Amino acid sequence: MSIHIDHTAAFASFWNREFPDLQCPPVPKKESDLNMTARETLRISDPVLFQNLFSNGGIGSTPLPADTHHRRATNQLSESDIPHLRAAGLEWEAQQLGQQVQHQQDQRLAEQVAAEAAANKAQKEYFQRWNNASFGERLAMTGGPSPQAIAQAREMWGITGQ
Repeated sequence: MSIHIDHTAAFASFWNREFPDLQCPPVPKKESDLNMTARETLRISDPVLFQNLFSNGGIGSTPLPADTHHRRATNQLSESDIPHLRAAGLEWEAQQLGQQVQHQQDQRLAEQVAAEAAANKAQKEYFQRWNNASFGERLAMTGGPSPQAIAQAREMWGITGQ
Protein backbone atom coordinates (compact mmCIF):
# COMPACT_ATOMS: atom_id res chain seq x y z
CA MET A 1 0.00 0.00 0.00
CA SER A 2 1.49 3.32 -1.09
CA ILE A 3 0.76 6.51 0.81
CA HIS A 4 0.42 9.56 -1.40
CA ILE A 5 0.94 12.96 0.18
CA ASP A 6 -0.63 15.88 -1.67
CA HIS A 7 1.81 18.76 -2.14
CA THR A 8 -0.60 20.88 -4.21
CA ALA A 9 -1.06 23.63 -1.63
CA ALA A 10 2.66 23.86 -0.90
CA PHE A 11 3.52 24.04 -4.61
CA ALA A 12 0.83 26.64 -5.28
CA SER A 13 2.10 28.73 -2.38
CA PHE A 14 5.66 28.48 -3.68
CA TRP A 15 4.64 29.43 -7.20
CA ASN A 16 2.50 32.39 -6.19
CA ARG A 17 5.27 33.67 -3.90
CA GLU A 18 8.10 33.30 -6.43
CA PHE A 19 6.27 33.90 -9.73
CA PRO A 20 3.23 36.06 -8.86
CA ASP A 21 2.77 37.28 -12.45
CA LEU A 22 2.78 33.81 -14.04
CA GLN A 23 -0.04 31.28 -14.19
CA CYS A 24 0.59 28.45 -11.74
CA PRO A 25 1.16 25.17 -13.59
CA PRO A 26 -0.02 21.74 -12.43
CA VAL A 27 2.01 20.15 -9.64
CA PRO A 28 5.08 18.71 -11.39
CA LYS A 29 5.61 14.97 -11.25
CA LYS A 30 9.23 15.09 -12.38
CA GLU A 31 11.90 17.80 -12.48
CA SER A 32 11.63 18.17 -16.25
CA ASP A 33 7.99 19.32 -15.84
CA LEU A 34 9.44 22.69 -14.75
CA ASN A 35 11.66 24.98 -16.79
CA MET A 36 15.19 25.49 -15.50
CA THR A 37 14.41 28.82 -13.79
CA ALA A 38 11.42 27.43 -11.90
CA ARG A 39 13.26 24.20 -11.04
CA GLU A 40 16.32 26.02 -9.61
CA THR A 41 14.16 28.58 -7.79
CA LEU A 42 12.25 25.72 -6.16
CA ARG A 43 15.49 23.86 -5.31
CA ILE A 44 16.94 26.98 -3.63
CA SER A 45 13.89 28.64 -2.05
CA ASP A 46 12.06 25.53 -0.84
CA PRO A 47 14.41 22.53 -0.80
CA VAL A 48 12.01 20.51 1.35
CA LEU A 49 9.22 20.84 -1.21
CA PHE A 50 11.70 20.10 -4.00
CA GLN A 51 12.75 16.93 -2.20
CA ASN A 52 9.14 15.95 -1.46
CA LEU A 53 8.13 16.42 -5.09
CA PHE A 54 11.07 14.76 -6.81
CA SER A 55 12.90 12.39 -4.48
CA ASN A 56 10.25 9.69 -4.70
CA GLY A 57 10.74 8.91 -1.01
CA GLY A 58 14.45 8.27 -1.34
CA ILE A 59 14.12 6.32 -4.56
CA GLY A 60 15.17 9.21 -6.79
CA SER A 61 17.37 8.78 -9.82
CA THR A 62 19.52 6.35 -7.80
CA PRO A 63 18.27 4.14 -4.96
CA LEU A 64 19.97 4.54 -1.60
CA PRO A 65 22.56 1.92 -0.65
CA ALA A 66 21.16 -0.38 2.04
CA ASP A 67 23.52 0.87 4.75
CA THR A 68 22.68 4.52 4.01
CA HIS A 69 18.98 3.64 3.94
CA HIS A 70 19.32 1.97 7.36
CA ARG A 71 21.25 4.92 8.85
CA ARG A 72 18.63 7.30 7.44
CA ALA A 73 15.82 5.25 8.98
CA THR A 74 17.58 5.21 12.36
CA ASN A 75 18.62 8.89 12.17
CA GLN A 76 22.34 8.00 12.25
CA LEU A 77 23.56 9.39 8.93
CA SER A 78 27.25 10.13 8.50
CA GLU A 79 29.22 12.43 6.23
CA SER A 80 29.87 9.55 3.82
CA ASP A 81 26.10 9.36 3.15
CA ILE A 82 25.88 12.86 1.61
CA PRO A 83 26.64 11.85 -2.01
CA HIS A 84 24.17 8.95 -1.78
CA LEU A 85 21.43 11.24 -0.49
CA ARG A 86 22.09 13.66 -3.36
CA ALA A 87 22.02 10.87 -5.94
CA ALA A 88 18.67 9.73 -4.54
CA GLY A 89 17.22 13.22 -4.92
CA LEU A 90 17.34 13.97 -1.20
CA GLU A 91 19.21 17.24 -1.63
CA TRP A 92 17.65 18.97 1.35
CA GLU A 93 18.66 16.12 3.67
CA ALA A 94 22.15 16.15 2.15
CA GLN A 95 22.43 19.89 2.82
CA GLN A 96 21.18 19.50 6.40
CA LEU A 97 23.63 16.67 7.03
CA GLY A 98 26.44 18.74 5.50
CA GLN A 99 25.61 21.65 7.80
CA GLN A 100 25.50 19.32 10.81
CA VAL A 101 28.91 17.84 9.91
CA GLN A 102 30.36 21.33 9.41
CA HIS A 103 28.95 22.45 12.77
CA GLN A 104 30.52 19.44 14.51
CA GLN A 105 33.88 20.13 12.84
CA ASP A 106 33.68 23.80 13.82
CA GLN A 107 32.83 22.81 17.41
CA ARG A 108 35.78 20.40 17.62
CA LEU A 109 38.10 23.06 16.19
CA ALA A 110 36.84 25.67 18.67
CA GLU A 111 37.36 23.24 21.57
CA GLN A 112 40.87 22.44 20.33
CA VAL A 113 41.75 26.13 19.99
CA ALA A 114 40.38 26.85 23.49
CA ALA A 115 42.36 23.95 24.98
CA GLU A 116 45.56 25.12 23.27
CA ALA A 117 44.98 28.70 24.44
CA ALA A 118 44.49 27.51 28.04
CA ALA A 119 47.65 25.38 27.86
CA ASN A 120 49.63 28.30 26.41
CA LYS A 121 48.34 30.62 29.13
CA ALA A 122 49.25 28.14 31.87
CA GLN A 123 52.72 27.65 30.40
CA LYS A 124 53.27 31.43 30.12
CA GLU A 125 52.17 31.90 33.75
CA TYR A 126 54.51 29.11 34.90
CA PHE A 127 57.50 30.65 33.10
CA GLN A 128 56.62 34.07 34.46
CA ARG A 129 56.55 32.67 38.02
CA TRP A 130 59.82 30.80 37.32
CA ASN A 131 61.56 33.94 36.03
CA ASN A 132 60.48 35.93 39.11
CA ALA A 133 61.35 33.16 41.62
CA SER A 134 64.40 32.93 43.85
CA PHE A 135 66.70 29.87 43.77
CA GLY A 136 64.87 28.28 46.70
CA GLU A 137 61.46 28.95 45.10
CA ARG A 138 62.67 27.44 41.82
CA LEU A 139 63.89 24.38 43.68
CA ALA A 140 60.45 24.06 45.31
CA MET A 141 58.74 24.54 41.93
CA THR A 142 60.65 21.58 40.51
CA GLY A 143 59.60 19.44 43.43
CA GLY A 144 63.16 19.37 44.80
CA PRO A 145 65.75 16.71 44.19
CA SER A 146 64.57 13.16 43.62
CA PRO A 147 64.93 10.57 46.38
CA GLN A 148 67.62 8.87 44.29
CA ALA A 149 69.59 12.15 44.00
CA ILE A 150 69.31 12.69 47.77
CA ALA A 151 70.52 9.16 48.52
CA GLN A 152 73.41 9.56 46.10
CA ALA A 153 74.48 12.91 47.66
CA ARG A 154 74.27 11.48 51.22
CA GLU A 155 76.44 8.55 50.23
CA MET A 156 78.95 10.75 48.37
CA TRP A 157 79.30 13.22 51.29
CA GLY A 158 79.00 10.67 54.04
CA ILE A 159 75.84 12.16 55.52
CA THR A 160 73.95 9.93 57.95
CA GLY A 161 70.77 10.45 59.98
CA GLN A 162 67.82 12.69 59.21
